[in-house]
Amino acid sequence: MTETQEAQAQEQETEQHAEAPPAARPGRVALWVLGAAALLSVGGVLFSLYRVTGMADGLDQTGVILLALSLFSPIIVTVFAGAVAALVAPRLVKGHQKITAIVGALLAGLVAGAAGYALFSVDASIALAIGLTLVGSGLVGGLIALSKHAAATAAGLIATLVLLVFMYARGIYEAASSLSLFSDPLDEYNALGTAAPFLVGLACGICAFLYLRARKANVKLIGHLFAGAIPGAIWMLSTIIAQFGVESVLAVGADEVSPLDSAYLTLSFQSQYNGSMTAMFAGAFCAVLAFGLLLPKRPKAKAASNS
Repeated sequence: MTETQEAQAQEQETEQHAEAPPAARPGRVALWVLGAAALLSVGGVLFSLYRVTGMADGLDQTGVILLALSLFSPIIVTVFAGAVAALVAPRLVKGHQKITAIVGALLAGLVAGAAGYALFSVDASIALAIGLTLVGSGLVGGLIALSKHAAATAAGLIATLVLLVFMYARGIYEAASSLSLFSDPLDEYNALGTAAPFLVGLACGICAFLYLRARKANVKLIGHLFAGAIPGAIWMLSTIIAQFGVESVLAVGADEVSPLDSAYLTLSFQSQYNGSMTAMFAGAFCAVLAFGLLLPKRPKAKAASNS
């Protein structure tokens, strides 16, 4: 390659970097929506959990089992809140971005943990187990928001709202089990455990892609993959935390767990793992597919002419 060709190649590379749009940041409206959703979801879920399981004189054996079965909901919304806090904190407080993000996630976890402890403070050991579990959930959620691509993280968290709405609707459906659309319980389990997470994963992937496209974010393939996978990843991480949290609550609050309750917990966690992996795959696949098919291709740089 001659000196003229090298100069032309360097000039074209410089032009490409100059023409590339800067990476977009999350919009103010999106951050407000995420913040409000995180606050309302944590408060609403903890209050609902207390109304269902809370007892003035402390939890009995049935109450402890019911609390263990319901612990996943406050955990996943706290993971979500921790991720949102880690995304928002660096834009509110000047300082080292990652340290500020972790501090924001820790504060979100502490607020949720303190609220959980206060609601179940009659049983100090159970309240402590719940509080520590929620603090850890907030910190784990904060790790998700440490990515350099803030727009992709925001897109994934907005898509997570779709997942949370799906879980809320699923809870209402399961509560109204008399209105079941399935004659065979196995068909219902397969539909709710596999088909529904796949469909909601596709919806999450589309939502993440549409947000990134609307923001005109300079996010490449890996960013779309990350954004589409965030809802399923939050689901999976919440399931892992919930398994440890449930074991802690049962260890300090239950004298004995019946084989039926133990089997139900095992089946429930297995269903959560299957659903989270399905949603994570579907969301990432859909976002990447939309990136490849729907985004306009950039014109390729012209090859350097021979001297």
